[in-house]
Amino acid sequence: MTEKAPGTGQQQYYIGLAVVAVTLIAIAWFFFRAEETVVAEPEPTPVPAVQQPAPADVLTANQEPVDSLTVQAQDETPLQETPLDDAVAVEPTAKLPSLDNSDAEVKSGLLGLRWKAGLASLFVTEDMIRRFVVNVDNIAQGTLPKGQPLFQPIKDKFATLPAEGGAVQLDPANFARYEPYLQLLESVSVTEVKRLFEYYYPLMQQAYAELGYPNAQFRVRLQEAIKVLLATPEVAPPMLLARPNVYYTYADPQIEALPLAQRQMIRLGPDNQKRLKRVLEAHQLVLAQP
Repeated sequence: MTEKAPGTGQQQYYIGLAVVAVTLIAIAWFFFRAEETVVAEPEPTPVPAVQQPAPADVLTANQEPVDSLTVQAQDETPLQETPLDDAVAVEPTAKLPSLDNSDAEVKSGLLGLRWKAGLASLFVTEDMIRRFVVNVDNIAQGTLPKGQPLFQPIKDKFATLPAEGGAVQLDPANFARYEPYLQLLESVSVTEVKRLFEYYYPLMQQAYAELGYPNAQFRVRLQEAIKVLLATPEVAPPMLLARPNVYYTYADPQIEALPLAQRQMIRLGPDNQKRLKRVLEAHQLVLAQP
């Protein structure tokens, strides 16, 4: 994790809800990753340049810390899903738009789903398909792409607390920053997302081929990305931080050695992780079906 220390001026913390990314379209326009400060992370695996408008909110990957790693039992409460007959139908047009001109139609289809009121504005609606595909590809490799957010940034500041012996720990109050994004992901049925995903899948496949995978299926990559996130260990507070320079890192070297996407997942807190994993598991199952 790398989080700029409070009081250093530009406290822009980008939330690694890019982790939540796969979830949303894998649940529909997934992942929230909002940060407010460029953090010093290893560069993600480079991908061929794709045409994209300059993002309104540039997000970069941010990490966060922990001292003791505790794998906790999964919440087995089944995720509620809207029956197909009750879901809002996604009316396809006669012909798919081109990838370069797909934003208006994709936005219309996405926002037509029954998200919790007032939360759909969290989506970034520029170059949506390419952003999603690039995020999924990076997460499958354990990384996060820079400058291609799927969600608007979180406004609340990252906070720390003093710990014993002069150490610093992550303030558990940070976990509440993710609540609107989690509610967004939990609010729409798997069936609705599945229909939208399948309809626009040819465009996702085209965007995936642009990244250098002309003979690979994007749906396979999506499953790989979900598995990376589901494999994230759940870390119980207190989450101790180190500060070797201006940025915070996890004090526990086991946590710091995890892939960036998983370190971002840990930022959510154990309870939020369970909620997100339930969503991911539900979509993993449905999206794997033909």
